[in-house]
Amino acid sequence: MDKPDHEKIQSGKGDEQETRERILAAARQLMSQKGYKGATTRKISELAGVNEVTIFRHFKNKERILIELLEEMTEIRPALEKAIHACGHDVKAMLIHYGEAYYNALVERKEVLIICLIESQNHPEVFNLLSRMPQIADEMLSEKLQEMHEAGLLPKGDFATAAHMFVSAFFHSFLARHWVKVDCDSLIDIPTMTESSADILLRGIGSR
Repeated sequence: MDKPDHEKIQSGKGDEQETRERILAAARQLMSQKGYKGATTRKISELAGVNEVTIFRHFKNKERILIELLEEMTEIRPALEKAIHACGHDVKAMLIHYGEAYYNALVERKEVLIICLIESQNHPEVFNLLSRMPQIADEMLSEKLQEMHEAGLLPKGDFATAAHMFVSAFFHSFLARHWVKVDCDSLIDIPTMTESSADILLRGIGSR
């Protein structure tokens, strides 16, 4: 017996979403292996098991695929939310967990992020999306520090600047290790940097 029309519609939507996700997965894999230019729509279509017409039906062009991947990857709120609420009223422990979570989020996305750093010079929209990760991290940490101040755990301070400086340390370390590829022996290891950055932030604010 034929399926009712509403089931056919739901099935069709599911098939379209599955195809879209296969295209994105193929593009993510190829871009990490071959770079943006090397990941041609022909190669993406072959890996995804679709034809190029299907790619262009779902995405206007290859840049739209990159932008969609970046939109997906810049959503780091869940990971940061988990870290920010993991330590109760222990301000330093919260900062350490937060720094680790943010740095790990960057490393997990390093292949696509590095491609985006390169392509952002030619595509302003890519640059705007790329900047969302540090902006989100800045805002969430600043809000948490303000919340801890209101709970009597921190004295009044310039929390926006403190959060920006803290987050920037991890972003620059990520760039040095995974884009510029500075010799890691000449860099501070991440656990030490995380604890030291937390201490510097708290001394700057004047934690009591």
